[in-house]
Amino acid sequence: MKIITLNKTNLSDLAELSIGKRVRYIREHLQKECGNAFSGKSVANRIKLFSQSTLTTIERDKSKDIPSKVLYAISKDFGADLDMFFDDYYQYSTYETVELTPPLYIEDTHKESESEAEQTEDQYDSEINPLLENEYTIKTMVSKVASNQDEQLTFIFKSRVKYSEQHLFYLLSQIINQMNTLDASIEPDLTEGSLESIRLARDYINHGKTSLHAFPWYFSEDKLVMDNQSYEKAIRYTEHLMKGLKNQDTKGEDQNE
Repeated sequence: MKIITLNKTNLSDLAELSIGKRVRYIREHLQKECGNAFSGKSVANRIKLFSQSTLTTIERDKSKDIPSKVLYAISKDFGADLDMFFDDYYQYSTYETVELTPPLYIEDTHKESESEAEQTEDQYDSEINPLLENEYTIKTMVSKVASNQDEQLTFIFKSRVKYSEQHLFYLLSQIINQMNTLDASIEPDLTEGSLESIRLARDYINHGKTSLHAFPWYFSEDKLVMDNQSYEKAIRYTEHLMKGLKNQDTKGEDQNE
C-alpha cells in the first residue's frame, strides 16, 4: 500500500480553493508523488465517467455543476475522503496532516494459509493507540429515518477542539434532553416515561469504555473504505427510488387521461 501525505501547508492551500481547483490540486500532488498514473488522461481512463477534457473543465472551475457520482469517483480514485472537496472539512477540521491511500497502490498481500488476524496485524501497526487517549475531536451526525428505516444523512459537524470524556458526557446529555423535550412538545403523551438524559448519557459513556465489542473503534483507512462503499450503494439505491417515483408519476398521468 502506498500512502501519500498532505501536510499542513497543503491543507491550508486547499482551504482557499474551490471544489474544482481542489480536485486539480490533489491530483497534481498525487502526480508529483506517483508520476503519470495521476495525469488527467490516466485518471479519466480509470474512472470512465468522463473524458480528459471534462476533467480539465472541472479542474478549471468551468463546470457549473459536478454530479455527485463523478465527485465520489474522483475521491475514490485519489484515496481521499469525499468531504475534502467541501468547505466545511477545512473550516472545522483539526488535522495537521491527511493521508491519501489511492486504490491503485493497494496490493493484495493476503495468503490463503494466513488467518484474518495475521493478515491485518501489520496493517494496523501504529504509534497511536486511541485506547490510551482521553481527549477526542467529536463528530456529530444527524440522519432522517423513513418509516421503513431507510436513512438519509442530513448533517455532519466536527468539533474544532478536543473534548474530554466529561465534555462528551455534557454533550450527550444535552442532545438526549433536547430530543426528549422536542418529542414531548409534539406528542405530550410522551412526557411520562421519558428517558432520563443524564443517566442515559452516563451509560453510553461507560459502554464506550467497557463494552468495546459492542462499541468498537474503527481503523481510519477501513472506515474510509466502508464509507465510500456505503455511499456508492446509496447512490444506486437513490437512483432506484427516483426511477420508481418517475414511473409512478407516469402511471398517474396515464390514469388521468
